[in-house]
Amino acid sequence: MLSFLTVFVLSCSTKNNQEITKQSNIVSADTSGPMILSSEKLDSIVDVVVNVSANDFYKNQQPPPTDFMNVNLKYIKKDNGEELYILCGQFITSDKQEIPFATVKNSDYEQWVGSSALTYCQNSKEILYSKTNLSTVLKNKIESLRKK
Repeated sequence: MLSFLTVFVLSCSTKNNQEITKQSNIVSADTSGPMILSSEKLDSIVDVVVNVSANDFYKNQQPPPTDFMNVNLKYIKKDNGEELYILCGQFITSDKQEIPFATVKNSDYEQWVGSSALTYCQNSKEILYSKTNLSTVLKNKIESLRKK
């Protein structure tokens, strides 16, 4: 009976240790370095978020941006595990102001400009994207909208 009780206690202890290890792996995965996605999925996310951001700037931003800098892709993980993708950076106006922005893919898309954009960008993690310069891609997309 004593050996059965010892085996039972040790098996429970091992199971608890495995669960703690699994949970700590999940936490460390969220707090580790930048997210790395497949090239195909990443290109798709970049394409959608850049198009939405460019369209919003084109239709709504006054004064319109003349250039962009420090544009990068980031994400925030929601409590339910869903990822929100965010295009962060600054746009430059004709009078040389540098204004932060964040384009957030939520259930729909939202564009935040100014200090409200900083909250999204500062509290998010980077997704590595080195295929093209996103500042240039966003600027070119807006210029192509202006030519239509």
